[in-house]
Amino acid sequence: MKDKDLPDRWRAKVNEYLKAQGVTDRNKLSASDFQINKTAKIKFEDDSYAEFRYPLIINAPELDEVGVFTEHCGYHIFSLGGTDIDLVDNEDL
Repeated sequence: MKDKDLPDRWRAKVNEYLKAQGVTDRNKLSASDFQINKTAKIKFEDDSYAEFRYPLIINAPELDEVGVFTEHCGYHIFSLGGTDIDLVDNEDL
């Protein structure tokens, strides 16, 4: 999904994240928010998996969800239950 498709609960989480990072001049993610030296390796309870390079991960335990945000591959929301995310350095791949 794109930014315009984010549910309101996740718009609020992104705003919280940006404010916590000291960003006050915008309410959307930009290229500088993504981790250029990381890859998110996601494994699901049925042993399916996904990988996203240069992600931003926002955990939302109060929603029982985690957001995986990428600049080029869109924004993804997963249930925390049964989802395991490892954030690894790209040079370790």
